[in-house]
Amino acid sequence: MLTEFVVSKEIIGEVLDDKVPFAEAMKKRFIADKDLRPMRSVVGGLVGCALRHVIYFDYMMKPLKDFEKDEKRYLLLVLSDIFFYRRFDREEILKGLTEIIGEEKIQQAQPIIDLAENPQNYIPETVDRRSPLYLSLRFNAPEWCVKIINHFGGSVSYNTLKKFSRPARTYLRVRTSVLGLPAAFENPDFSATETDKIVIYTGKNPLRKNADYASGKMFPERPLVRKLITEHPVAETDQILLLNTNGDTAIEKDLIEEYADKVGLNIGVSNLDARGDVTRLIREKKSKSINYFEPQDFGFLDAYISRPQKLVIVNPNSTNFDLAPTSPDYLLNFDTESMDGIIAGEKALLEGGSKCVDVGGTLISRVFTISRKEGRSAVGEFLKAHPEFTLVEEKQHFPYDEYETAAYYAVLKKGEKELRSE
Repeated sequence: MLTEFVVSKEIIGEVLDDKVPFAEAMKKRFIADKDLRPMRSVVGGLVGCALRHVIYFDYMMKPLKDFEKDEKRYLLLVLSDIFFYRRFDREEILKGLTEIIGEEKIQQAQPIIDLAENPQNYIPETVDRRSPLYLSLRFNAPEWCVKIINHFGGSVSYNTLKKFSRPARTYLRVRTSVLGLPAAFENPDFSATETDKIVIYTGKNPLRKNADYASGKMFPERPLVRKLITEHPVAETDQILLLNTNGDTAIEKDLIEEYADKVGLNIGVSNLDARGDVTRLIREKKSKSINYFEPQDFGFLDAYISRPQKLVIVNPNSTNFDLAPTSPDYLLNFDTESMDGIIAGEKALLEGGSKCVDVGGTLISRVFTISRKEGRSAVGEFLKAHPEFTLVEEKQHFPYDEYETAAYYAVLKKGEKELRSE
């Protein structure tokens, strides 16, 4: 079998069996073996393609009872190339597969192989086109995920899952303090967006090889994050508090770039050691107005916050369904048993942040999800328990809308509790 398929099979095993994230498994393999590096792009494409269609192919391979796990993995890769990736000579890879699984098993798999010529028949007619199973097979989403999204209706489910099944565009926040927007737009690898200081990377080479990105003059950021920051500015006499237990540090870097030495900026995170990119930015800014800390308990922040805050942004760890387009294994390896704990953590962070909001101040809750339990329901429960807060705006975004992200946010305003209760 071709070396590319052997390496791809080993990486898929790490991703699906050992739950190693796709990007990490790729990096680990190609750092360890320099001789394999020239094939990194092809292997990455093949493994990514297989992961984006593994639910469908696993379903189609169910009748193949005699196949060992490794044999099914090789067949998965071959089918992924024949059906979708189409980078290898068909006869050559089928010959290599035959050497591994034998003629008899090739004959058993032949009906699936032959389907590659008939896209309209990919999914068997026995599968109800209105069922969660159909959407799961068509868009490579686990059925539990399909059922969550189905709460928003059929058209939302279809369009969301369609977006989830395809690679997402790469949005970047330009650090205009070190790189002007005209300079960014002069580079043909970038194109403008309607969101302030956000560009799209359209280059053909890996982003890490771009000089402006590699030197830290821009960083990945969702346009929705930037939108919420620009729509809720604060005065120089005010203070901002961000509570971020999500692994994404973009909002931290954006607030630092926007407000360093302009306002008092308090940023509480769950793991300082994992945020080297942020601490480097703070050192570069040489700002004395940034309080960057890791609280022992997000429910008790008095030791870190000197006075009530005009703006509090709560950005908790969430189901992060928004990662599906960028990480082909994300939904496959998501631990559904962790959801109750995740939702409890989101509610606790919102509760802790609310204690720091000044009267007349704003509290923003944002979660990267399409789960109503994490979004609208959680905020609704909070408002019932806190009559001093009023809902100003809330919205559930989907990956097919203008911001191309799966996220819910709510903007709350704090008033006097006594006046609200009269």
